Amino acid sequence: MKFLPFSLAAFAAFAAFAAFAALGCFAPLPVEAHSWLVKPVSRETGPRTTDGTVGCPNTTPGTPTSFSAGETIDVRYWRNNHLGGFIRWAISPVGSESASDFDDKVFFYTCRESGPDCVPADGSTSRYAGDSSGDYTISCGDTITLPDWLDEGDYVLQWVWFGVGSSYGNIGWAEPQFVSCADITLTSTGSSSEPECATFVGGDRVTKSEDLGSDECFYFYTNSIESTQYKGSNDDYEQYYMFGQPSYVENCTADAGNSTVLPSTTEMPEMESPETETPTVTPSASDYPTSAPEAASHESSVTGDAINSDVTDESSDGEYPAGTVAPESCKGKKRSWTRE
Repeated sequence: MKFLPFSLAAFAAFAAFAAFAALGCFAPLPVEAHSWLVKPVSRETGPRTTDGTVGCPNTTPGTPTSFSAGETIDVRYWRNNHLGGFIRWAISPVGSESASDFDDKVFFYTCRESGPDCVPADGSTSRYAGDSSGDYTISCGDTITLPDWLDEGDYVLQWVWFGVGSSYGNIGWAEPQFVSCADITLTSTGSSSEPECATFVGGDRVTKSEDLGSDECFYFYTNSIESTQYKGSNDDYEQYYMFGQPSYVENCTADAGNSTVLPSTTEMPEMESPETETPTVTPSASDYPTSAPEAASHESSVTGDAINSDVTDESSDGEYPAGTVAPESCKGKKRSWTRE
């Protein structure tokens, strides 16, 4: 009997540890939410990451949105505390949706933090500012111009973000590359010939607030689409953030001997909370990974503003295409894009 108090104490300690471990898996941790294309309406209702080997995460066509060839259209997606980066836009006929199909049909690049509404709710002009609001409240995206050289018909518009910083509260980590696909119908046939290089429209939240011009974007670590996730220092993170154009734009315009870089037409908004045409799709269930190392705290940076993600899992059978990363629980940490 003299050992009973020790046994009870040990049991209590074990129970406390188990409860703590459970909370570590299921309680909200300071992580960012992620993003996907919501205007035009995409097939995805939650984020899907890619290692570059898949064209569309969801291969089931959705209801198409109709546009004219060469039309300038509004595009929107969520900011969700992430920093900088680029968006690649590609278009391919329905049914031709492999990664290589889209790689061969890239027509436009933009800055990820573009658009009049892509500003923190508190008006911060810091390069490293978070949203200062809840998930899915700050929308990014401005306009893109659809190709004017395609026949009328049904197509898939692919959206890929890359060169984005701040992941799971780690300001020195790259954010995984996300991909979405939206079904569209071109109601007219274009009248132009396809240019040698994709168009690039520069200018974003940071370049405008710092008056740096409109021919580049603020981005993290790399201006190329990569198959791995870079994890750098949270203490010396500023070295990873820079300004420039997508590598594909640089290489193509250099080879072609001309430029397809267009200035941004969006004026920097007043730093008040504007009435925004924000995306209307709001996730309702949470399965996204919530396990990540604790990051160092940085004043006025997203590391202090990261918010838990609520994501809808649209897959009915739990299967995801090769090359994509499904939302996971704390137990599942294997990702094709993670560099160990």
